[in-house]
Amino acid sequence: MIDTVQSKKKPKQAKVILAVSAHPDDVEFSAGGTMFKFIKKGYEIYFVIATNGENGFKIKDQPAKSRIKIRHDEQLKAAKILGVKKVFFLNRKDCFLKYDDKLRKELGLIIKKIKPEIVFSFDPSNHSFESVNVLHRDHRLIAEAAFDAVFAARNRYLLKGEPHAVKQFWFFGCDKPNYFENITAYINDKINLIKAHRSQFYDNESMSKWVKEHLSNYTKKYKYSEKFRIVNISQPFTKK
Repeated sequence: MIDTVQSKKKPKQAKVILAVSAHPDDVEFSAGGTMFKFIKKGYEIYFVIATNGENGFKIKDQPAKSRIKIRHDEQLKAAKILGVKKVFFLNRKDCFLKYDDKLRKELGLIIKKIKPEIVFSFDPSNHSFESVNVLHRDHRLIAEAAFDAVFAARNRYLLKGEPHAVKQFWFFGCDKPNYFENITAYINDKINLIKAHRSQFYDNESMSKWVKEHLSNYTKKYKYSEKFRIVNISQPFTKK
């Protein structure tokens, strides 16, 4: 008879991504195809939605409470389609986002809690002001807040809890991309993800065409792509 010994090794922790956005649908439009690819690779994905998105609403004659509920429900539906582990709603007022210490703290504590390897968000370096949509005030502010929260989360004294060091930023909404993700095989998945945000468009056909021709057409290398500025975060003085 052979005795067997149970392994005492701890289960391998899943790799984690945190996507930080200003509004419901920001991540889906900017990085939906890439998110599907990371899910396929075994990553766990979490979303932070800073505002309720109630003012970016295309359906007429809806009171604010109804608009907020609709946009929350749409975001949860999209998250379920993608397989997001959890959506953190910060419930700030749409178009009135303020970057303050409270916002940085909220984001930093979430980072410490879920321990992401990669953080996705808008690019804080994009100040080209070429697009009123991409350079929306809320987009600019959440970009800076996410950037600073990553620093706060790895600092031992700024926030409660053990520090956590994020390894990479994947910035979307960038004017100087250094990487294009091939999403050709995932373009229909991306479109289906965006369809969950029904309050943002009237017609599926025109939306699908727009996504293919304008929102996923960044390089001749791939039929459909998403663009990013990837930044590796150095970890000075790390203990061995």
